[in-house]
Amino acid sequence: MKIRLLLILFLVLSKGAFSKKIASGYWHTTLHLNDSTDLPVTFMVEKERKDYHIFVINAAEKIELQQVDRTRDSITLRFPAFRSELKCKILNKKEVEGFWYNYAKGSDYRIPFIAKKGDQSRFPILTQSIDVSGQWEVTFDYNGKPEKALGIFSPLKTHGANNQQQMVQGTFLTETGDYRFLEGVTSNDSLNLSTFDGSHAFLFQSKLVNDTLWGQFYSGNHYHVNWHAVRNEHFELTDPDSLTYIVNQRPLTLSLPNLNNEIYSYPNASGQGKVTLIQIMGTWCPNCLDESRYLKEKKSTYGNQLQIISVAFEMPETLAGRIEKVQSFQQDLDLDFTFLIGGKASKKEALKQFPMLNEVISFPTLIFIDKTGDIRKIHTGFNGPGTGQYYKDFVTKTDKFIESLIQE
Repeated sequence: MKIRLLLILFLVLSKGAFSKKIASGYWHTTLHLNDSTDLPVTFMVEKERKDYHIFVINAAEKIELQQVDRTRDSITLRFPAFRSELKCKILNKKEVEGFWYNYAKGSDYRIPFIAKKGDQSRFPILTQSIDVSGQWEVTFDYNGKPEKALGIFSPLKTHGANNQQQMVQGTFLTETGDYRFLEGVTSNDSLNLSTFDGSHAFLFQSKLVNDTLWGQFYSGNHYHVNWHAVRNEHFELTDPDSLTYIVNQRPLTLSLPNLNNEIYSYPNASGQGKVTLIQIMGTWCPNCLDESRYLKEKKSTYGNQLQIISVAFEMPETLAGRIEKVQSFQQDLDLDFTFLIGGKASKKEALKQFPMLNEVISFPTLIFIDKTGDIRKIHTGFNGPGTGQYYKDFVTKTDKFIESLIQE
């Protein structure tokens, strides 16, 4: 009899019957970067019968976290595609604390956080606000080396937040990619923005002085630079199709391990008569994630007429570790690409595999090859859906170019 009771108790506990519950709705979450700086982000909890669906919200981006472990008062949540997770302790129905672990930066890289049930506003909203809508010419001071960017901001209309006229969305475009979906507010003379996607935790703080935004940029708890910006509706970055180019006539050939740890060679007979896109990428790179989603659509459209070869440069030291990471990425996104392991995550290592290029400036870099094997275009970086109209223009232009190669 005692054994039966113990068995019933074990089964009840294993199903989480006595697990602490958490409230549905928006949660205000802060990552504690240092003693004086917190990065706010919005979580959302949706309850469906006995199950919870937990999301990270960044403006138009909604990332569902995967529950990989649950006990009575704790839960571990994994970000899809990235080697990143949240280990949470449930304090009560409306309060959770824990750590964000980003294993791509090392096994000991972690940032503490606390989450409380609340509204969707990330930053304090005061009575006055400034108008930052439009385009800004931005300069980041990377260790005394200035780098230009294009800031684009617009109003963000959301549900569940007060003073919506002060809520802002936007991003920064650079020549190597964008800073993805940023969300924040304008209050008094300040503009504050943040994003958290499992790979990056970005915080942008700034104040408007005369006609210039003066600010600070934090990337996690490991990186911090100054930046400033002025309005400039005519500012443009260098054309991403002109940054990377061929400097010698060495043919593009590859001989690298695939995900079965078998050597795959390019070119080969299976690719004859097909348009080929070669993607230089890394699974740790959010811009590569955005580009992979776009390429997935093209592969779905053209099927066997288009082959996509993704050459991955990864963080793990061992080949087995790199293969495991890329396999997880491919499965999470359901990608029908050929994946090859190029080496460690380094632009210098990438250039060794592509010595015909002037340099590898960015992950990702996309090489367009026609049916005869000639390189027709090289696109550096990727400015994705977070850039709004810029992304739409890229899609229109690139769709037409791929279609023209298919029709030749």
